[in-house]
Amino acid sequence: MPIQKNAGRQDLLVAYVDIALGDLTAGVAQAAIDLPHGAVLVGGDAVVKTPFNAATTATLKVGDKGDDDRYGSLDLKTAGRTALTLTGYKHNVGEPLLVSFAQTGAAATTGQMRLTVQYYVEGRAAFSQG
Repeated sequence: MPIQKNAGRQDLLVAYVDIALGDLTAGVAQAAIDLPHGAVLVGGDAVVKTPFNAATTATLKVGDKGDDDRYGSLDLKTAGRTALTLTGYKHNVGEPLLVSFAQTGAAATTGQMRLTVQYYVEGRAAFSQG
């Protein structure tokens, strides 16, 4: 039996959010980006623009209701880009991408980052090819 081709095509969707230290509450999962039903992340990163200056550690978990670090746990103390961990997970309901901030030692007084995700929506087609 031949492979059943899927002629449906769609552009990747991109969402981002800028997050400053003052936006975060340590130990509390917070909604950062809304994902639609059927979303599958295929790319994403966190870019620390201004390092979070907690004395010992400053980390951010990126996940969802089912797994709080599905897409990684990121070090916020160093400026630069960190790619998210891609799992191929399909979000079977519309839900927010959650972030959870943690720090140890003296609390941070500054920090700025951007979280970006790229995803497609399974079953969606904007046009066809073939």
